[in-house]
Amino acid sequence: MSYKTLYRMYRPNTFAEVFGQHHITKTFQNALKNDKISHAYLFTGPRGTGKTSVAKIIAKAVNCEKAPTDEPCNECPSCLSINSGFDNDIYEIDAASNNGVDEIREIRDKVKYAPTVGRYKVYIIDEVHMLSTGAFNALLKTLEEPPAHVIFILATTEPHKIPATIISRCQRFDFKSISTKDIIERIKFIVKEENIQIEEKAIVTIAKNAHGGMRDALSLLDQAISYSDGIVTEKNVHEITGTISEEMLVDLAQELLNGNTQNVIEKIDKFIAMGKEPLRILEDMIFYFRDVFLLKKIEQTDGELITNNSEETKKLSETFTETELMEIIRILNNAQYEMRKSNLPRVFIELAVFEISNYFKKPQPKDQRVVLEQDTIESKVEEVVEIKPTPAVDMEKKYIDVAIIEDVLYNASKEKKLTIVMGWQSIKAIDLNLVNVEQILLDGTVEAVSTDNKIILSYEYDTICASLYDKDTYDKAVKLLEQTFHERYEIVALPKRLWQEKREEYVNQLRNKIRRPKLSPITEPIIVKRQTDKYEFEPEFVKEAIQLFGEDIVKIK
Repeated sequence: MSYKTLYRMYRPNTFAEVFGQHHITKTFQNALKNDKISHAYLFTGPRGTGKTSVAKIIAKAVNCEKAPTDEPCNECPSCLSINSGFDNDIYEIDAASNNGVDEIREIRDKVKYAPTVGRYKVYIIDEVHMLSTGAFNALLKTLEEPPAHVIFILATTEPHKIPATIISRCQRFDFKSISTKDIIERIKFIVKEENIQIEEKAIVTIAKNAHGGMRDALSLLDQAISYSDGIVTEKNVHEITGTISEEMLVDLAQELLNGNTQNVIEKIDKFIAMGKEPLRILEDMIFYFRDVFLLKKIEQTDGELITNNSEETKKLSETFTETELMEIIRILNNAQYEMRKSNLPRVFIELAVFEISNYFKKPQPKDQRVVLEQDTIESKVEEVVEIKPTPAVDMEKKYIDVAIIEDVLYNASKEKKLTIVMGWQSIKAIDLNLVNVEQILLDGTVEAVSTDNKIILSYEYDTICASLYDKDTYDKAVKLLEQTFHERYEIVALPKRLWQEKREEYVNQLRNKIRRPKLSPITEPIIVKRQTDKYEFEPEFVKEAIQLFGEDIVKIK
């Protein structure tokens, strides 16, 4: 007799055996008990979460000899025939291979006939989103008003591909990913029933790698059993899934913290030689540092929120600062994004390691600390550390050059500004060293662009604005703009409040040059109409008038 896989052997036969979908099983139990079953249902959700299993349980419950009942008995001839898969009243159709109009027309022609044995004919159409447009149209009328003895259950992992006309004719139930805790509980039950020798950590690792799918978890368990020699270990699971153990990740993080870049690169090379995919290595690193960060911020409660929580990881979390962990996660996430588009993903994980290493080599800003001595004659127990607040930066005195701002405003170009504004969101750092600068630029607002390629950027926050006055950051920003717009631009960065002040000052200065007609005769005057006011300008102030009021309202008299 051929071997039957665990996920088939332990497929739920009752609602009580369905894990992680209580909101759905309770609804159906109440509907079945009160004999209020609808004619059409749509089940959506990730793979391996119980959509087809629940559909079969419903089919058994409506045809059970004890109906109406909230659970099928699994003992009567009807239940047994459905469990065996040879019931003539239950039709399970794979829409991926039966997606044409002819197949649906055949269903439409057969639904009018009464069930052979049970009370209902049940049509379970799996992966229904694969049906063609013609097939959906052929199904519409039958789905809306089927005979009283017919129930349709449609299942899909991609509900967005199903026409709204189909969805509106069904009761929709969204299956959610099964929690790691529920998967662990189910695996423990199965290994106990099957007398399987397995480590506790191996069960947790299988549950984590199932990503919310019970079928995936049991398939992994089956594979691990076949791979192991008697006892399923955590190492066995990591080897078949291509993931990295927590001990390896602790070692990797420690080497990064110590600045041993060569050791980290060698370890990654070793992982790849063991058959682990670079993208999977990077994902494991991101999740690990995420757990380290959470250990600094919250306490572990139920063992599910933080999966990497060994004593070594807890000690490591005390070594890193929050800023360092956020920067590491950001660098790794950017590398992951680039890896998905590249044929050489290994290069990007190595670049990420070097970027993290360079980050730790830079002198990080330290809080100024003053140690207060104990005045008591008793033994010194602890040093008290007082952190002095960093004084606020006087942006105006340190950074703002009024002459440059006025020069940009005087030589402002609407065409150049429009070009820059239209392409601003397309700024993209190809070089990983420029990713940080990319975000700084995108946080700014383009206020003015001069004919000689000077850009005024305004910022809501002083700290972001001040970062552009670091020479290294500024040079990188100029380089990134040149890569994007193919021209070299100079950047003038200032806080938004100061930009508004400086702009208002410039406008006032310009208005002071305005003279009324009665004050002096003007040859070839420029008339500016603004609401009810009329202003006259000297010919040399034409440019300022256009900048102040716009070309559309400036007319030559």
